Amino acid sequence: MFSYKDILKIVYPLIISGFGQSIVYVTDTFYLGRISDVALAASAIAGLFYASLSMIGFGISSGMQILIAQSFGEGNLDETKKTTIQGQVLQLSACFIFMMLYYSFNEQFVSLLISNTAVKTATLTFLDARMLGLLPMYLFYGFRSYFLGIGRTVVISISTIIMAVANFILNYIFIYGSGFIKPLGMVGAAYASSVSEGISFAIILLFYIIVCKNDKSFFIQIDKFHIKRILNISYPLIIQHFISVFSWFMFFVFVEKIGQKALAISNVIRSVYVLLMAPLLAFSHSTVTIVGQIFGAKHFQNIAQAVYRVIFLSALFTLPFSLWAFLFPESLLSIFTNQNDIIMGGVPVLKIVSFALMCFATTIPLLSALAGIGQTLETLYIEIATLIFYTLANIFFVFVWKLQLSLVWCNEFVYFTCIVGMSFFFLRKILNKYTYSNKTITV
Repeated sequence: MFSYKDILKIVYPLIISGFGQSIVYVTDTFYLGRISDVALAASAIAGLFYASLSMIGFGISSGMQILIAQSFGEGNLDETKKTTIQGQVLQLSACFIFMMLYYSFNEQFVSLLISNTAVKTATLTFLDARMLGLLPMYLFYGFRSYFLGIGRTVVISISTIIMAVANFILNYIFIYGSGFIKPLGMVGAAYASSVSEGISFAIILLFYIIVCKNDKSFFIQIDKFHIKRILNISYPLIIQHFISVFSWFMFFVFVEKIGQKALAISNVIRSVYVLLMAPLLAFSHSTVTIVGQIFGAKHFQNIAQAVYRVIFLSALFTLPFSLWAFLFPESLLSIFTNQNDIIMGGVPVLKIVSFALMCFATTIPLLSALAGIGQTLETLYIEIATLIFYTLANIFFVFVWKLQLSLVWCNEFVYFTCIVGMSFFFLRKILNKYTYSNKTITV
């Protein structure tokens, strides 16, 4: 059984790692928020489009993590390594396909979504450079799933912290220039993020080589059985994670219709949101590992208690950040921009986000627990239903009722209400069925 101490041993390196990953996005906003509204607006949409594509690789790695955690719980270490390598074959294939599609149809796609000419041109320029980081990010996710699955999360923290530091330094160098490097302006932030992702991949690859030294499973030998097994459990997660981030992307497309200033404010708010969500995402990823290991060890009666403990710790860690956002919003916003009108416009929005953070803390572990026991189709159904309600709310808030920006951001409560209600229903139903019968849940 996982005690609070056991949970924290897995979570705390991921919290550090989560802050590191958040800082990569936050750093871009920190620098671009001092350039112009156009730079902020363009990086918002470009960043979310990139994040939507990266979620496909993250979805594959989430399926890998479930299988690795369950194999580790069973004590089958060879299987964890085979799953990792075959998963990387999938990551390479998926990345190649999406990069080819993007560079073939990038102009048509961006023109379809953005009406403001200046924002459209800047978004396209930013994305062309940002997409170079997709391959190292996909492969980083693959090796990250291995270390998550076996519970060695310190490795992830180290590689992510180095990525964050490199990104901060490279942003300054590429945006403003240094020595023989000419100033690139806004696009420098995109190159900085891509290069820093390459650095983090190289570091985690080195750790994996050390762990698998003299292990023949390190070398790529395509195994259709393992690839099919990973796909079977990953494809709902791929769609689910894509939908999750794509809903953000569509939200920003809707906000762009309100105006350039509203889009710039929302980008700064999202930066704060992403930074403060780092502990919550750490608890979410840990839930998959914890539940997966309990499931693999066949201690099914302990799953519910472990999930409730994660939720308690998640809410406890989130409360100080939520209070900070509500009581001192200006101090947070001023980190990302020195433009007073954006700070003042963001204050009422951030107060709403402070409550949304607490919803996130109690909601996401439930959804992650479903994934941890292999019920990935259920998590996909939940995400699809939530996207429908969330999109309808966006349409009514922006186009029908034409609400002010702070009220438009209230759609976060629509999102979390859908997630918590359906997750709790499915999780209770599945655990009750399994606890009170001799049937085995198959993955």
